[in-house]
Amino acid sequence: MSWYEHPQKIKNWNIGIDYVMFVDENGNGGKITDIFKKITNNIPINLDDKYFTITGCIFEKANYSKMRNDIRKLKSKYWNNGFYNDTKHNDTRYVCFHSRDIRRHDGAFNDSVINHSNFLKDLSDVLINIDCKIISININLEEFIRQGYLENVYEKGFDLLLGRYIYATKNNKKGIIMLESRGKQDDKELLKHIYDVIHNKGRDKISTKELEEKIVGVYFNPKWYGGHSSTFCGLEIADLFSYPIHQYIKYKKENLAFNAIKDKIVCYPKFENKGIKIFPKEKDG
Repeated sequence: MSWYEHPQKIKNWNIGIDYVMFVDENGNGGKITDIFKKITNNIPINLDDKYFTITGCIFEKANYSKMRNDIRKLKSKYWNNGFYNDTKHNDTRYVCFHSRDIRRHDGAFNDSVINHSNFLKDLSDVLINIDCKIISININLEEFIRQGYLENVYEKGFDLLLGRYIYATKNNKKGIIMLESRGKQDDKELLKHIYDVIHNKGRDKISTKELEEKIVGVYFNPKWYGGHSSTFCGLEIADLFSYPIHQYIKYKKENLAFNAIKDKIVCYPKFENKGIKIFPKEKDG
């Protein structure tokens, strides 16, 4: 079955694949209706609801293998072979690095399970040494509505991300894209849209020919696979990298987590409107 016929998982890269981009998001594009109602009724928009962020982490094959090995070593250092007895789900699971759980000291990251501060230091060291490129699209949902955009927010964000991916990767190189699965219907609708962009519409100044040559598959994977016996490390990294960018966009401040990854953002240090794009531009006055 071809990748575009139905949302599919992928476990291993095929020979001839040079890049893989892992994608994660923060914020809730589904809040667009609530924001529209608030604008209509002149109710201020909460900053936490204002932005939708979609981030891509682009790995070359060799760099991905090194990252995966470093992540696995770190997990084995703090958990027995990287596994944790998850009492909440009554299951033994391979530890999954999820930004929210780490921040909340939840589950495997509880202080009763690991030395959290030591773990954060080791995790930061691993993240700093990861070799990848980061691109991120951040949609200002309030401006999106006020300026009359009617597209699906997630699809619009992905379209913009797709354009950044083409410019961030070398010509005559092939890549695949891996997104975290969000549900059968959501995945099906997004896949249909992605296929249409790649094979029929193109993307701004990027032709369908170039998109078809450089993107040879789009897949939808969960963070875990094999019955919670392993994880897709690239999706974990996309999760860990997207959240600091989302925070940076909201508060216009560089925190420690953002500082650990900012030199990986495409066009760093002049990444504004390049490696990191805010859409749409806020109108003057």
